[in-house]
Amino acid sequence: LLYTIKFELKLMESSQDGHMRWDEYAAQWLHQRLGYILLIIYLLLLCIAIPLTTNELVQRHAEKHIVVWFVAGIFVYMTIPITTSGVVQHLKNFSDPPQQRRLIRILMMVPVYSFFSYLGMVLKSQTIYLTAIRECYESYVIYNFMMFLVTFMYEQYNVEQLLTYKPAQPQLFPFHKLPPWPKGKSFVIWTKRGVFVYVVSKPITTIMTLIAELTGNSGTNEFKIGSVWMWTLLIDNIAQMWALYCLVIFYQALKHELAPIKPLPKFLCVKAVVFFSFWQGLFLNTLVLLHFIKNSKEEDGYTAEEIADSAQNLLICLEMFGFSIAHHIVFSYKPYVSDIPRPPPQFLTSISHIFDMRDVGTDIRTQLNEMKNIIGRGERSETVGMSMQSLSRRDRKMERKPLISTSEHVEMETFKTYHTTDN
Repeated sequence: LLYTIKFELKLMESSQDGHMRWDEYAAQWLHQRLGYILLIIYLLLLCIAIPLTTNELVQRHAEKHIVVWFVAGIFVYMTIPITTSGVVQHLKNFSDPPQQRRLIRILMMVPVYSFFSYLGMVLKSQTIYLTAIRECYESYVIYNFMMFLVTFMYEQYNVEQLLTYKPAQPQLFPFHKLPPWPKGKSFVIWTKRGVFVYVVSKPITTIMTLIAELTGNSGTNEFKIGSVWMWTLLIDNIAQMWALYCLVIFYQALKHELAPIKPLPKFLCVKAVVFFSFWQGLFLNTLVLLHFIKNSKEEDGYTAEEIADSAQNLLICLEMFGFSIAHHIVFSYKPYVSDIPRPPPQFLTSISHIFDMRDVGTDIRTQLNEMKNIIGRGERSETVGMSMQSLSRRDRKMERKPLISTSEHVEMETFKTYHTTDN
């Protein structure tokens, strides 16, 4: 009650004539109490879900797969509020939208993995579709992490000029015998392109797998030439490794400039989720192939493939609890807390930034147009465009533009102007 009275007096003092418009008052009220509201809603849901789950457990006489669901559900219940807390704090301190919307999308990776894995256990006939959604979000997270690094660099530096004066970045093992990466703008283009390959290829291979599975031609767990599963697995693995390699190259070239945002622990958190989910799934499928995992003899009627899928989903539910804590610490909101008093950001506006997918479409179109220009003109990758000597004044101006979407460029300029005014 004292806290509420203090807050109401604070609102009244902040207005010029002692009165505020209802929308301003509602926005500030929601901003101050958002965490408490979500916590109350979540506790109410738990009060409903836990008795129902326990009742289901008792009625089914604790069958093995029901016990597994119950254990996984407990970890899901513990995982979601940890991530929600981090997301809400970012929304309450939404001082750098271009960066923070990337971080929130990355934070959402943990509940997405946890929730869809749990659904995959309970709805085993729908596992293939739920797994497809989860894996597509994985490629989306890697893209957002790359764009988070790029956005930070363009907010702080003239990246093309900085990379021009830096030594050419050598290849890492096992490609250390190959020529080094190009310098300047070309370096950013080609590292971003390596990540975009995975962003584009993953949904395509996922659709191919779904079609093959529905038509009965997927060849799951079969390492044969005609197996769609084997080829999509190979393509996904190569594209994923190349995307992560490009991320490491980008970090190696600019690690001193990226030091303020501590990118290494952030990268390791993302890499760990990708690594565990992919390789443990491959390991379980190999056990099925070698007949270490066999069809269930009990009444539940689980096949070996369904047991492997359920084991994978259970492991992900357990692991995501630990990853939620790690993500909460590593992708913290604290660097974005400003001591300068300013009106709180509009909550719905902040939400719209997170779910606005236009930046992805713009980046994909930009990459495709650049590839089309390179192929059509026969240009070398080191130049990536016409030489500076032949560029017109307008082309020179375009050459200096950041390699990010137009909407993000406007947001970043607004952000810089806003903070300059505050200072």
